[in-house]
Amino acid sequence: MPTPDQAIGMIEKLDIAVFQVKTESTLSDRKSFLRVQNVTRSVLGHYVYLEVGSHLGGSLFPHLIDPACEAAISVDPRPPAQPDERSQVFHYPENSAARMIAGLSDWLPPAAMAKLTTIDSDVSDLRPDAVDFKATLALIDGEHTNRACFSDFVGVLPLMNPDCIISFHDANLIADAIVNAERFLDHLGITYETVFLPDTVAVVGLGSVASAVRDQLQPHALDRETYLERSQRQLWSHITEVHSPKIHAEIGRLRSDNSKLIEEIECIRKASLDAQTHLAAIISSTTWRTSAPIRTVVDRIKRRLAP
Repeated sequence: MPTPDQAIGMIEKLDIAVFQVKTESTLSDRKSFLRVQNVTRSVLGHYVYLEVGSHLGGSLFPHLIDPACEAAISVDPRPPAQPDERSQVFHYPENSAARMIAGLSDWLPPAAMAKLTTIDSDVSDLRPDAVDFKATLALIDGEHTNRACFSDFVGVLPLMNPDCIISFHDANLIADAIVNAERFLDHLGITYETVFLPDTVAVVGLGSVASAVRDQLQPHALDRETYLERSQRQLWSHITEVHSPKIHAEIGRLRSDNSKLIEEIECIRKASLDAQTHLAAIISSTTWRTSAPIRTVVDRIKRRLAP
């Protein structure tokens, strides 16, 4: 376990080895997280960290060990499973704050753990006074659907200092929610700057921090329009791949049903032809012709007896 001084050096050098607890993020994501942490430290000095969706606490670790982080708040309703924009459901067995705290405690001293507050709730259900300190850095990494992510953003805003940074993980999956968040900030008249960092980290600087996000992170950022377009294309491709077996099975079923309908139509057509042939045979038979006068008399009698 690195000492606080060693941790500071690792954070400043973007050394991803500082992540001592398992995190479901790419190596580039971890470096991007450290870039954001460095910007926060350089601009604000000390900060309060808020995280939505912590699972095992891997992304909490660098903040808990950082002396510049005065407090860390983990907000997570701890669902056993949740959907995401890839049209799949992801399962999180034994997902609990107790499990996360136990894992972090194996790597962190009590003084670092004392900075951590856990709240087992959806962030949108929290009142602004639910936390002791307004946060200045947040990471939204909960349910990766556009609807849930935008709801998380709206829920996070009242818990933040006006001059703050809000990041999103897996931005490639919830790009629409991020764009909606920008439109919401426009509506509120809040100054902001957004950058997209490798691989899947979006960073929004609000208020006086917006210019620092632009100046310090934009040189490392991905092209916005290319990123958004590629993310949408990859998402559609993934959804198609996920549903491809079901689609092919449905096509096979429809083809089978269609074949049965064709067979039934053919049977009905053949039966109709057989009936027409049989009727023609009856009409053209000698018996049918010789009985014509009798049928005529019977028809006349029926008409006379009719009321």
